[in-house]
Amino acid sequence: MVSNRTPHGRITSGIPEDAAALKTLEFIERHLAGWRDDPERPCVERERDLNSQLCKFLNIAARQSDFAMFHFHHEEPQGVRHSADFSVNPVDGGWIEGRQFTKYEPILVIEGKRLPTPGSGREREYVTSMTGEKPAGGMQRFKLGLHGARLSIAGMVGYVQAQTCPDWLGTVNHWIDELASSGDPLWSRHDRLDRLILDSRTRVSRCESEHRRKSDASPTIRLTHLWVEM
Repeated sequence: MVSNRTPHGRITSGIPEDAAALKTLEFIERHLAGWRDDPERPCVERERDLNSQLCKFLNIAARQSDFAMFHFHHEEPQGVRHSADFSVNPVDGGWIEGRQFTKYEPILVIEGKRLPTPGSGREREYVTSMTGEKPAGGMQRFKLGLHGARLSIAGMVGYVQAQTCPDWLGTVNHWIDELASSGDPLWSRHDRLDRLILDSRTRVSRCESEHRRKSDASPTIRLTHLWVEM
């Protein structure tokens, strides 16, 4: 539950497991179309610019709603060499699902990727980087525990700049099938995305995937994929 003793609210014990992360993903999903259609939003295409814009929009939306206990932060460090595109942190810290968080610890980390990813050899970067390259794939980094190592739930935002959300569901799952068939031990058909829900009015979709992890991170991670047709 959330106490009203402070201006922002303070998260206390008694919240079901992962409820805060799931509610945050629902909050982001509700605001994707409003961000895309904001008449004041500059037209940008670069991934970093899109992520920064979305963080700013969500922070304002959170302050204007009952979600003011969380802050959206752009470029969240993940260890020494990596950073997630954005994170969600408690404004004041507190107890969330039986664990105490400070304002510096994210309850959720999110990767944002353009669909399609521009550049030669980067077509599959939503899923994985090229063989032999440093891990740059969105799903890949979560599976390796490079992002969200202490978390069991995370998110990905897809900025759909060509084709449609259902088209990309088929494409991403085809890439995963090929990786599984190639003998790459990191991937299997269990990594496929499913349960696509598309709002044809807002052109925002949601689907899910769950992954075993090859690291000392949490043994599995559940990803919610939120895609917005730009």
